[in-house]
Amino acid sequence: MQMSVKNYFRLAAEDRGVKGAEVVSPILGAVSGLYGSAVQLNRNLYDKGFLKRKKLSIPVISVGNLTWGGSGKTPLVEYLARRVCERHKTPMILSRGYGADEVNQLRHQLPKVVVAAGKNRWRKGRETMAKQAVDIAILDDGLQHWPLARDAEIIVVNALNPFGNGRLIPRGILREPMKVLAKATALVITHVNLVPAKELMDLKETLKRYAPEAPIVEAYLEPLFFYRPEKKVRIPIQKLKKHRVTTVAGVGFPKSFQLLLQSNQIRPARNFEFIDHHRFSSDELQEIKRISDTAAVDEIITTEKDYYRAPEMMAQILNPLILATRLRIAAGEDVLINDLSRFLGVGK
Repeated sequence: MQMSVKNYFRLAAEDRGVKGAEVVSPILGAVSGLYGSAVQLNRNLYDKGFLKRKKLSIPVISVGNLTWGGSGKTPLVEYLARRVCERHKTPMILSRGYGADEVNQLRHQLPKVVVAAGKNRWRKGRETMAKQAVDIAILDDGLQHWPLARDAEIIVVNALNPFGNGRLIPRGILREPMKVLAKATALVITHVNLVPAKELMDLKETLKRYAPEAPIVEAYLEPLFFYRPEKKVRIPIQKLKKHRVTTVAGVGFPKSFQLLLQSNQIRPARNFEFIDHHRFSSDELQEIKRISDTAAVDEIITTEKDYYRAPEMMAQILNPLILATRLRIAAGEDVLINDLSRFLGVGK
């Protein structure tokens, strides 16, 4: 399967040793300088009050990250929304709507939650609130959405690839300089179960240098079960132990999906990686099916996010098993619960 241009530049930005990187990297570095200047200017305009952040009449919790995809923002947004619902309150998730896959996934997983998608999230929030009562807004991918005021700034960090090579996109995977970590009211490290203890400890020390006041929460994705498209039957994780599978993942950091399966003794024999929000074509899926059949794998497995991007085509061509997961907190859950309780005015 040929590598797309977007995939090529993603791998070059991550210093993954792609052919011709020695020519491309200096160009990407120059563009990074321009990008960084533009980002700094925009943030300064809001931070220094030249441009005013607009407020909603309800508390706003921002969930964002510093890097180009793959940190685990959406599972954390889902976690927070579930905790709000448990308190008999109604959350509103404000999404950019860039990836219809994420919006569809959230609406499927959280049918009682209000999901409002639009580029102008202040306006979309106001329009939604005029139609139905909500108690709190969760701003999905909010760190770089400067126009909307927020009451809490949660920054998510992927333990498997926290900051890449430390450079801004497109030469690296940073969307903003690491000093922005200082704005966090809480830091959530994800995939903590997939890295050695020493590596996690070093990451926490790095975060404390940049954000000494921000409490650190440790989280991981727990695989719950598999299910087949359009069927409600749940297949236990244990049923696929030691089976050979093909993985299909168009998420920010596909390796985390593969490692999660491997940690449950499921053996990926063929891995198909795509950039975040990749739009699958029929030809791509047909080729994945052909290669998988040739490799004599037992199943094709994909993520819920990938399935909801093209559900009918996925089901018809691949008939994959979909892995259902949920974010679990390993340490520091009180940090998140206390914030929610304070904003909602209810007890734990």
